[in-house]
Amino acid sequence: MNNLVDIKDYTQRLTEELKMKFGKRLLYVGLQGSYLRGEATLESDIDIMLVFDKVHAEDLNSYRQILLDLGEYERACGFVCGRDELLNWFPEEICHILHTTSDIYGKLKCIVPNYSKKDVADYIKMSVGNLYHMLCHRRIHSEMEKNVNKLPLVKRDIFFILQNLYYLEDNNFIETKSEVASMVKGIDLQVWECFLEDVTYENIDQKLDLLLDWCKDVLKRTSGYK
Repeated sequence: MNNLVDIKDYTQRLTEELKMKFGKRLLYVGLQGSYLRGEATLESDIDIMLVFDKVHAEDLNSYRQILLDLGEYERACGFVCGRDELLNWFPEEICHILHTTSDIYGKLKCIVPNYSKKDVADYIKMSVGNLYHMLCHRRIHSEMEKNVNKLPLVKRDIFFILQNLYYLEDNNFIETKSEVASMVKGIDLQVWECFLEDVTYENIDQKLDLLLDWCKDVLKRTSGYK
């Protein structure tokens, strides 16, 4: 992987191949991830969302072959589902999916279920709960070297949580990582900026305490929605 992908060309070619193969069975193609945000690096995946009328094993085989023929197979990833599955999907995830997917073919908002503020709050709670558990589990059961090396990776989880948290509280969905520092405040900003410096053996406990306090704060802020 030596170059960034021309994502407009790639998605156009992919969509044409999918339309030729699946015809009216293809309901939706969307772009997600770092290529959508304009933050792709040489290591970035190409995140594509596909919705078919129904999904069978042969459809997945056909899609795999299309990706192989198209090139950049090692970068390709994403989400594939059928229409009925999506219409009955977890409502807690719909807000995030809608705000982090760009329509290429079809309109995503027409084929997803409705969601409420409580659903958004529940998505945040679930994400924070998973993060909290992972931080505690790793600190107890992993060597310190792994803790130091792995802790910076939680910034991705923090980004997703902040996107939904500020949409819930201020109706502002943070589109890119570069916008976070100018849009968040208080302990949210402290957590985001705590990774500006490297995690070391000397400062990891301070950063972990901050993250655990932040998780506690966010769980409290997202309680009470109905």
